[in-house]
Amino acid sequence: MDKKKKTRSRSPEETPTDTRAQKRYRVDDTTPPPFNINNYQLIKKLGKGSFGKVMLASYTIKSQLVAVKIIKKKKKTDYHDIEMEATILRLGHTCPFLSRAYAIFQTESLVLFILEYARGGTLHKLIKRHRYLNSQEAQFYSAELVLGLRYLHKYGIIHRDLEPRNILLDEEGHVQIADFGFAQARKFDSKACHGTGGASGYMAPEVLEDVPYNSSADWWSFGVVVYEMATGKLPFSPNGTFQEQLDNITNTEPYYPETLTPEFRDFIQQLLKTKVEHRLGVYANAQDHPFFSSVNWETVKNEAWCLPLKPRIVSA
Repeated sequence: MDKKKKTRSRSPEETPTDTRAQKRYRVDDTTPPPFNINNYQLIKKLGKGSFGKVMLASYTIKSQLVAVKIIKKKKKTDYHDIEMEATILRLGHTCPFLSRAYAIFQTESLVLFILEYARGGTLHKLIKRHRYLNSQEAQFYSAELVLGLRYLHKYGIIHRDLEPRNILLDEEGHVQIADFGFAQARKFDSKACHGTGGASGYMAPEVLEDVPYNSSADWWSFGVVVYEMATGKLPFSPNGTFQEQLDNITNTEPYYPETLTPEFRDFIQQLLKTKVEHRLGVYANAQDHPFFSSVNWETVKNEAWCLPLKPRIVSA
């Protein structure tokens, strides 16, 4: 997946009430590839970041495309981070809106995550291609992201790096939250996280301020993502020091196009509250906001909602 510079099967579920759509199942979901690294042939590089690189590969036995995330081991603390990321990726088997791993291999110097290949690219590329998304389109992606985030938080996981480049799209256009390199797990306390991490322009005020924080930081980042879907731009400048970015957030009001519906605008504004206790996702369930008043959540959960946009499939 493409990165920018950082500052630091499933078993069938309940049938959706919307009878016009049928539940979708992931391709090749019934039998994960066996744990043999020799069964994978690297094809080309998909992306590179501070963690290492991601390669497109073929599982030769089934001619199945997968993504291989390759991480170089650097120090002893890496083992803890790698184990944490592996644990988080297992959740993708029980939540369709999270990236998941088929297998994990390691050598003395490398760790390789064999991941489901998201052929629809990233949300970042989708936004750039269309310049911005309309209310219906943004509602679709926002609804799936809300369920993905709430699932992570339910298990005490804070992503800390949510941005469009880390939101993948499968070949049918459904989202997969990916790249858990900055994530922290087992965070059930009210304010359990410390330290900065993530992409400039997406970090919450409490992260920039370097004070203890919780899952509220993810809801802020999500608000930035929704704003970017609506306008094609960031709500606040990503430039400058952490303090300069914080001052900009505190002293400026984002521009909201007149074309946004009142519900859409309020949804973004509630997510971008600088005071944590007033932020949507913290004081109230984001699913209950009027922006989602027409949404059938069972249909969303089952990935049976008809997509407003078809992704551009990335060829091998």
